Amino acid sequence: MDNVIAIGVGLALRTVIDKLTDSDYRLTGTLVGLWEGFVLSHFLHKNRRNPNDAYLALATRFVIDFLLTSSLVRLALTGAWTVVG
Repeated sequence: MDNVIAIGVGLALRTVIDKLTDSDYRLTGTLVGLWEGFVLSHFLHKNRRNPNDAYLALATRFVIDFLLTSSLVRLALTGAWTVVG
């Protein structure tokens, strides 16, 4: 259930940041990526025995984000900043 909430919050955050930054992919990718890194770290520490759920939720958010924006640049930036976050 936590992962479903994380998916919903992550997608809502993407929408809000996208509107506030006027679709600036560099800023949006950075902010969303840092948030994703934080969320992924939280869920990995929360459920150490089965990290697959956290990675599946992350992959779901990435796929939906890519389907909505169709931008490989934003996807790459978000992924890079997720690793940093």
